[in-house]
Amino acid sequence: MRPTFVARNNIEQVIDGFRRYYEHMIQVQQFNAVEMKNFMEPIFEHTGYRQYHTENNLGGGWLDSQINILLIHDSGVGDFVIKSPAIKEVRRLYPTAHITLVFFPRALTLAEYCPYVDEVIPNGRECDWHSLPEIYRWNAGIAQRLLRRRIDIVYAFTQYPSTILLSYMSGAKERISHKFTPEDGAIECAPFYIFSSLLTIEVPKQYYGTHSVDHNLSLLDYTLHAPVADRELEVWYTPFDRAEAENIVSADGRKTYALCMGGTAPQRQWAPQRYAELVAQILRKESDAKFIILGGGPNDEMSAAIFRQSIDEKMFSERVIDLTGKTNYRQSAALLSLCDMYIGSNTGTMHIAAAVQTPVLSLHCCAADLKIKFPDHIAYCPYHVPTITVQPKHALPECQGSDSGRGCRIVDRPHCITQITVNTVFDAFNKLKKRVATNNLKPLFIS
Repeated sequence: MRPTFVARNNIEQVIDGFRRYYEHMIQVQQFNAVEMKNFMEPIFEHTGYRQYHTENNLGGGWLDSQINILLIHDSGVGDFVIKSPAIKEVRRLYPTAHITLVFFPRALTLAEYCPYVDEVIPNGRECDWHSLPEIYRWNAGIAQRLLRRRIDIVYAFTQYPSTILLSYMSGAKERISHKFTPEDGAIECAPFYIFSSLLTIEVPKQYYGTHSVDHNLSLLDYTLHAPVADRELEVWYTPFDRAEAENIVSADGRKTYALCMGGTAPQRQWAPQRYAELVAQILRKESDAKFIILGGGPNDEMSAAIFRQSIDEKMFSERVIDLTGKTNYRQSAALLSLCDMYIGSNTGTMHIAAAVQTPVLSLHCCAADLKIKFPDHIAYCPYHVPTITVQPKHALPECQGSDSGRGCRIVDRPHCITQITVNTVFDAFNKLKKRVATNNLKPLFIS
C-alpha cells in the first residue's frame, strides 16, 4: 500500500508549531510534556492529524483497513534483533498496512532487507542524549519526514523519553508504548512522570513478561488481544552473503566456533588474554576445531590485537580466522549460521547468533548474588537456543546492592566480570555441548 500524503501547508503549520514551542522552551529553560501537548494538540486537530484517513478505530477495522503504521527502534543492534518477532507480527496482523520503520543506523545492514516493512528511515541522532531541548530539536527534523505520511498508529518499542517524544511529534493518532516510570528514563533533567501524557495507550508492567521479546510482543497482545503466531527471532541476509560465508567456513567437517570479545559496553568485556587461554584449551581438546573472530568496533579491534599477542602464533595462523572489522552485521549473520557455537560478550552479534539458531555461550557482568527485578542477563539472554550464561558469583564491593539491570555499577572498564575464571567458562563450554546434543533450550546461568 502507498502511504497517504499530507498537504504541504498542513505540515508547515505543524513544523511552525514545533518551532514556536522550541523557542518557548529555550526561553523558560524547561521542557514540560503536558505543556507541549496542550500547545500542539489544537494544531494537530486543525491540520487533520487527529482523524484517521480511513475507517479505523480500536473498536473495529484496525486489522483490516489500509492504514499507516510507524515502528520506532531507538537502541542497539541486539535490541533490533530482539524486536524482529514483534515487527513480523505487526505485518501479519496488518497485512495491507504501509509500515515505516525508524531506527538507529547501526542496524541498517539488517533493516534494509527486512521483508515486513515498506520503508526504513535511519535516525542517526547527532545531539546530546542528556539534553531534552537538543533531542526535541533533532526529533523535529525527523518528524518532518514522518508528517508527510498520515500515520495512524505508532508502536514505540523502546521506552526512552526520546522515543515517546518522537511518537508524539510524528503526528500519529494512536501512540502505543509501555507504561513510563521515572526509573526507566535515561535523561536526568526530564520530568519523567509526565511523558505518559504523550501516549494514547500505555501497556502496564504486568504485561512485560520475563524476556524482552515478550516485552515487545505485549504491545500487540494488550492492544489487539491477538494470539502471537511466531515468537522466533529473525535476521535477513542475501544469497551472496551466504555464498561468501561458505567460502570462509569451508565444508570440511571441522567444528567452527565464533568468538566476539568486544562490544560497546566496557563493563561487559572479559579480558582478551583470558579468551586466548580459553580458545587454546578448546583447540588442544578438539584437534579438528577452528575459531572465527567477529566484531567491527574499535573495542573489537583492540581486543583482537591483544588476543593475537596472547596465543601461540602457530595455533593462531592455522586455526583462527580473524575477521574483525571485515564484515557487517548481515555478513556476520550468514557466517554465524554456519558456526557450531557463539562464544563471547553480550553483544548484538550474540543475538544475531541466536536468531540463526547457533548455540550461545556468553559472559555477563551481573553477579549471581544481586537481587534485581529485571536483570539484563535474563531479560536479554539468547532466545530459544541452547545457551549458557556465565556470571560472577559475587558482586564486587562497589556494586553490592546494585539494582541496575546490568548489575555492575562501574561502566568505564571491566569490573565484576573480571572475577570469571577461564576454567569456569571452559566447564560451561563442555556443558553447553551436552545441552546442544539434547536440544535443551532452557537457559542456564552458572557462576
